[in-house]
Amino acid sequence: MIYYAPLATMLKGQKMIGHPVFIKIPNDKFVVKKDSFEDLEIHPTPSDDSFYYFYNKKTRNLVKQFTLSEQEQVEYQCQVILIKKGEKFTPRLAFSIRNKAGEIQKVPATADSRDLKANVNLDKCHDQFWQLISFLQSIRTIEIPKENFSLKTQEESEIINALNVRDPASILSIVKKLSLTEGVNITEADINQLLKRKEKLKTFKASMGTKQLEEKWWQDFFEENKWIFGYGLNYQILKQTQPQATYGGVSFDGKGAKKGDYLTHTVGNLKFTVLVEIKAPDTPLLQGTSEVRNGAWSLSKHLADAVSQISADIATWENEGSQQEDNKDRLENNNIFTVKPKGIIVIGNLGQFSDIRSKRGTFQRFRQSIHGIEILTFDELFERATYIVDEKEEEKGKA
Repeated sequence: MIYYAPLATMLKGQKMIGHPVFIKIPNDKFVVKKDSFEDLEIHPTPSDDSFYYFYNKKTRNLVKQFTLSEQEQVEYQCQVILIKKGEKFTPRLAFSIRNKAGEIQKVPATADSRDLKANVNLDKCHDQFWQLISFLQSIRTIEIPKENFSLKTQEESEIINALNVRDPASILSIVKKLSLTEGVNITEADINQLLKRKEKLKTFKASMGTKQLEEKWWQDFFEENKWIFGYGLNYQILKQTQPQATYGGVSFDGKGAKKGDYLTHTVGNLKFTVLVEIKAPDTPLLQGTSEVRNGAWSLSKHLADAVSQISADIATWENEGSQQEDNKDRLENNNIFTVKPKGIIVIGNLGQFSDIRSKRGTFQRFRQSIHGIEILTFDELFERATYIVDEKEEEKGKA
């Protein structure tokens, strides 16, 4: 079969005079995994500007058939036609198995094949097929559905479709009401599974060994996984009130004033604000190559600065930020109060000095001597979060 393309497509950079000249070019095939997708671009057909095919810039041929596999007797082919809709294209694919003479392979007439309308088995070229699909998906102007599919009953599908049009608050309200239905019991273990908390813990553990991650990455990670801070901190449940809170100035979510990483609060009939400062797991806790005196090591500048920083933040928030009328009104309307706010520093890893007794002693004595500030290492926070998830899973198994 013969197709046509403008001569200009093959004479790039040359000045054209008069009307475009068309010449005949052969419809050469494109062999996946042999030819390069980088040589392809989209061209219209001369007869109908709504139908488009790929054009091979290297061989200067129009490509209509993609050969997925070349066997001894046959070829597995995929025809790709692009339909233009506005500024986008939608692909139409047709698969066939052809012999070397170009004829479509026929299915033998048997009792099993009488009702067979089409059968193209891609077992021998499934890698090439997905490589072609991946290429089509990589082109921004081609629209290919990227939804995730799952099998579900028609009734479940109808319910999910009905929920999808509701706002998040409405969906949450429905789930809460369902949890009160007799026979329906949504446990903490179910929540852990729904939120994929075990997968988040794997990310937490793996990331602690990645030195390239900065404090900002950890701040974002804890923001997305607030439940990690929801357990085990002196047996008080902490909730986040405001990330990157302004501790002094116009309001605790304002701009241009002193900021910390987190403003949180405890949970109860009355709630009290807590300040949290996030560092990195590889932050040094001690420094020096030897003891400064018998059984004592020097604290690292990073640890000392973190304590000084959160101490100043606590004072600023208690004396300025929490007393600002707008802040006080907004927090106290939710039963959140500020009375000698506690500070929490998440910094470093105990593994830094697991082999030296005097280092362990120096660090533990230091953090126990500080009043109103809890110094928590990343590995300790990880173990507490792991315990909560595993404990809830164990309780579910016993139920």
